[in-house]
Amino acid sequence: MTPLEAAYQQLEDLKSQLVASNPQLYRHLALYLQVLRDGLLNSVQQACFYLATQANPERYCELDGLQRQVLHRRIRSLVQRASSLLTVEQAAHLAAQIAREHHKQRNRQRSRLLEALGGDAAESDDVEVQEESPARGSIHLGMALPIGADFLTSSSFALRPGGDPSEPESTNPLSDCTADEEEGEADGQEDRESMMRAMAEAFSDWLGQSSSHTPTPWDGGRLPTDPGLLLAWIGGFEQALSRRLRNLSHALNVDLLRLGLTTTLLPVSLLDAALTGQLESLEAPANLLRLPLPFGPEPAVGRLEAMAVLLRPVDLEHDLPKLRTCRTRIQQHRQEVRRMAQHYRRIKRRVQALEAEQLWLQDINPAQPLPSPQG
Repeated sequence: MTPLEAAYQQLEDLKSQLVASNPQLYRHLALYLQVLRDGLLNSVQQACFYLATQANPERYCELDGLQRQVLHRRIRSLVQRASSLLTVEQAAHLAAQIAREHHKQRNRQRSRLLEALGGDAAESDDVEVQEESPARGSIHLGMALPIGADFLTSSSFALRPGGDPSEPESTNPLSDCTADEEEGEADGQEDRESMMRAMAEAFSDWLGQSSSHTPTPWDGGRLPTDPGLLLAWIGGFEQALSRRLRNLSHALNVDLLRLGLTTTLLPVSLLDAALTGQLESLEAPANLLRLPLPFGPEPAVGRLEAMAVLLRPVDLEHDLPKLRTCRTRIQQHRQEVRRMAQHYRRIKRRVQALEAEQLWLQDINPAQPLPSPQG
């Protein structure tokens, strides 16, 4: 067996191990979601209980019996609707949607960048004419890139002053030196412009390659057999789970605001920022978000705050020991998949090196042509 064949065999063995372990991973994920569905209503009720009895007790006391019953029915309905979507298949479907959203966003960014690099100056002028001129003394804050549309167009300045071709050349040595300097500057300008054109062409080629369709972990409708794709699949599953819980949190906050238990509604962008750790929040009970408002009295006198429901997997796992046990099993399986992915990448890199070496040897040692048959 050649080294290349041995490397191919190692790749197949890793894929076989992954295929054999995928059913166990699916069971871990399904059990995690089952435990989450069973304990989600209790966790949501505890968070809403704190808001109604500790944060804003006077508002809850002002509600009549019918409004209180409507609130509790609404909480149960929202949790039941969200629980029906907490399955492995639904999470994978949402993860694919999130991946497509990110892909479209990257394509829009690439398109804007390519338009800024290779846009036509005439088209840019037409667009500027169509735009409404700002009022006198106003400031226009545009969202365009700082690279102008004439970034790669040829220079409109004459590099050499025009003269009469019938005029004899000057014999002044100073003029000869000046002409040499101007020629050097012209050559340098042309070199810079040609270099920028080449960079733009290479950059556009790279963007075109990166925007082409690449296999995603959710194409086949089942767990991937590639360790790297399986890691991405698990990451998308975690992101989809956070998205489902965030949507449920926002729906609960809307109902709490509608009934008057809260006075502020935090936008979804703030909830996402808090989930990703981009927003500094105050200490709060589990599954609640407490933020200081950027207005109000001085901190020494008193500070206005906003509190909202925000369901986090970490808080839910802290309240539910069974859910925390399921998380531990998933993390152990994920570590094993990560180790297999690292080994898989090393072997695949070796396969590429061996294939390149084989092609190189074939190119430098071409096969001898077969002798023609004698008639």
